[in-house]
Amino acid sequence: MSHLTGQSSTPAPPGASKPPPQPLVLRLYPALGVPSFRLLWLGMLPATLAWQMSVVTTGYAALTLSGSATAIGLVSSAMGLPLVLLALVGGVVADRISRRAVLLATQGTLGLAAAALAALALGGVLQVWHLAALGLVQGAALSFNMPARQAFIAELVGRRLLRNAIAVNNAGMNFGRIAGPALAGGLIAVPAIGIRGVFVLMAAMYAGVLASLLRLPAGLYRPGEAQPGRAAGGREQLVEGLKYIRSSPALVALLGLAFITLFFGMPYLQLMPVFSERVFNVGAAGLGVLMAASGVGALAGSIMVATLASFSRPAMLQLWLGVSFGLTLVGFALAPSFPLAVVLLPLVGFSSAAYSALNNTLVMGNTEPRLYGRVMSVYLLTFAVMPFGALPMAWLADQLGGRATLAGAGLVVAAVVAGTALLYPPYRRIR
Repeated sequence: MSHLTGQSSTPAPPGASKPPPQPLVLRLYPALGVPSFRLLWLGMLPATLAWQMSVVTTGYAALTLSGSATAIGLVSSAMGLPLVLLALVGGVVADRISRRAVLLATQGTLGLAAAALAALALGGVLQVWHLAALGLVQGAALSFNMPARQAFIAELVGRRLLRNAIAVNNAGMNFGRIAGPALAGGLIAVPAIGIRGVFVLMAAMYAGVLASLLRLPAGLYRPGEAQPGRAAGGREQLVEGLKYIRSSPALVALLGLAFITLFFGMPYLQLMPVFSERVFNVGAAGLGVLMAASGVGALAGSIMVATLASFSRPAMLQLWLGVSFGLTLVGFALAPSFPLAVVLLPLVGFSSAAYSALNNTLVMGNTEPRLYGRVMSVYLLTFAVMPFGALPMAWLADQLGGRATLAGAGLVVAAVVAGTALLYPPYRRIR
């Protein structure tokens, strides 16, 4: 039977010691056994933390500076514009030049933007348009950062560990969703620190990320290796990537579902200041509790998906998670008290993060390695709709109230995910 297991039938010599068993964490998450991936993952955690702190801090600053929930949507949508304009370009760049170099450049840009806001806040001249300008800079940087980061992960771990590595990466991002909002909310509530101190801390975190990225290998990817002969130009590569997606029913379904959930469902994060200030009247500290509660569930959801990387029916699992996301969002929106809302938010975070992580891994798993950057750039375009979705959602929150707005969005998410599974057969065949 040894030919079935891949192990040699030759007995070990007498006295030979058996290799020590792997730690449980490496058996569940074998991607962490790859040193370069582990360094990337650990090194990027402060960047994720700073990003989640930024979501809370810029939204809270916009609301307090303007007194309008619509300002939150305007600041958030500012990030979406460069994502729409530059994401496809970022994907081509990720497939043409060193992905580590792209990460270094974009993380440096994010750090400089945070430092600029810190200086404005310390000078007492911070305005809403400054926050919108940060959103534009962040969106431009992320347009290149996210495709390069996802492709670099695949480059470091190989196809066999890809799904596990993407799920572990998402778990790290959702850890930031726990610690980042709680830390930001707590620091904002301290008069001696406040919004200005949070921006200073964010800038320092980005500086630390740059130091870790410099320790990473340049990578194994070489543009043109997958296609001998004349190297394709950027425009040709872009068109090739779009045609590849169009020809894949699995990618069409996965990207479409990502669009719907991100546009209607995920803006609930941007609307948390509305619930903390107007619905439950719990202030900045309560905002941190709400965001951390969602993050706890999100981390659990990401970890769960990482352990189910080889699940035999991923489409059915994603269907269950998508419907659960929509319905738990409705429950949170209609929760009559703050304690009940805090109890429900982990369920919202769990289902949304597990759904998104599974969608991410399935997109990568159904893509040829040479096209990772370009496909992930289109996937990034779906993330661009989240800031744009936040603008009409914030406006509706001003007109109809936060409860009605989020409840309606949750019903849309549940209905569309269920309808896709029932009416689009290629989705059910995704592996």
